[in-house]
Amino acid sequence: MKRGGVTGVVVGALVLGAVSPAAASPAPDTFADAVLYSAMHPDVSLPGVNDVSCISDSEPVVLVHGFLENSYDNWASLAPKLVADGYCVYALDYGAPEGVPFKGLGSLADSAAELGAFVSMVRESTGADKVAIVGHSKGGTVPRYYVRFLGGAESVSKIVALSPPNHPTPGPPADEALGRLNEGSDTVPGVDYTTVVTRYDQVVPFEASLLTGPGNTNVVLQDVCPANTVEHTGISYDPVAQQVVVNALEGTEPSAVVC
Repeated sequence: MKRGGVTGVVVGALVLGAVSPAAASPAPDTFADAVLYSAMHPDVSLPGVNDVSCISDSEPVVLVHGFLENSYDNWASLAPKLVADGYCVYALDYGAPEGVPFKGLGSLADSAAELGAFVSMVRESTGADKVAIVGHSKGGTVPRYYVRFLGGAESVSKIVALSPPNHPTPGPPADEALGRLNEGSDTVPGVDYTTVVTRYDQVVPFEASLLTGPGNTNVVLQDVCPANTVEHTGISYDPVAQQVVVNALEGTEPSAVVC
């Protein structure tokens, strides 16, 4: 992978361009640490991310944060690892006015429209035909709406979702779009899906994340590593889950991990 100087490209409040050393930030060990850091430093950037001068043999990877999260607190651990592995990584903040630290608000439809605009910009800037998407929680469901209703299937090769709320659960009413999203089939032809869940999820019951349509692989972390006890907010920081994500991006069997 190579990097060089380019002119920045603005998408909403986000600037895509060459990443400078000043953009470097600490790599918190836990989601809680990252939440605190991002609240205290609202302009913090993920190191090596959103650099359109990046060149890789792999498709660009777009990271989509969850509800009441942001790109930093969700991906401060995984994003630098993907960059180190040679991926060109992009991450957006969606679903909140500028200056609001915790985002992911708004409907699935509105969130998917923001994601679609971002993906289009990444493809235009990089020349890539398609991108791979990795999302957490709501950020794993938003891409499904994008590929089903907004033409995203032409732009997305795969969706890797960590603990996504794919089906309604007891409690507050789900976004009404969720029912339409699952009508007929909960997957779209031409897109590869990997759904990664934990039995210890305290936010989304893991059964509500699982997809049943063709082209999907469900991975229950405890079926791979029985001693794993990660929960909902920590799954993007979990070493086993991160290995499953990388394997999904590379097309490797999900069970090929080190516990």
